[in-house]
Amino acid sequence: MSILSFSGPRWTTRHLTLAAMLTALEVILGKMSVGNPTVLKVSLGFIATALVGYCLGPWLGGMVMIVNDLISNTILNTGGGMFFPGYTFSAFITGVIAGLFLYNQRVTWQRIFIYELCQIAVTNVFFNTLWIYVMSLSSHTTGQSFMALLAIRLPKEIISWPIESLIVLALLKAFSKINLPIQR
Repeated sequence: MSILSFSGPRWTTRHLTLAAMLTALEVILGKMSVGNPTVLKVSLGFIATALVGYCLGPWLGGMVMIVNDLISNTILNTGGGMFFPGYTFSAFITGVIAGLFLYNQRVTWQRIFIYELCQIAVTNVFFNTLWIYVMSLSSHTTGQSFMALLAIRLPKEIISWPIESLIVLALLKAFSKINLPIQR
């Protein structure tokens, strides 16, 4: 068993169907959110993201996250915000990180906590804060500094890290016991 999994399943009809179902789950759970999406938003999308990485690996998982982002922010955009390709890149990286850490791996609390830390640090803290900063520069409102945005967003991410990790750990432990034929 390697530390990270760089491979994924073959693209069969089963896996593409699973990808479609997980995309739908990701869209639904991502829409269950509170807060201002431009600064601080809390949602349940992390649950589906972990399932995407666990079942589909890094590359198909990244593609699922791109499709999710496109559907959520174009067709089903209810927040009034505009589409920004930086968030699509962040979504792809989120799917890749989930697949690298979770696909064909034993579910342990150490692996889940490290996965969540990497995912939160790379996509939520760095990239998404960067995209908010870039978008605030292009708007006609007063642009906030990157560090000010980070100061607003970082406490939420620090608090959510152990909570998300425990939820994902419990979910993937239960999911790994079912031994579905679509896995592996």
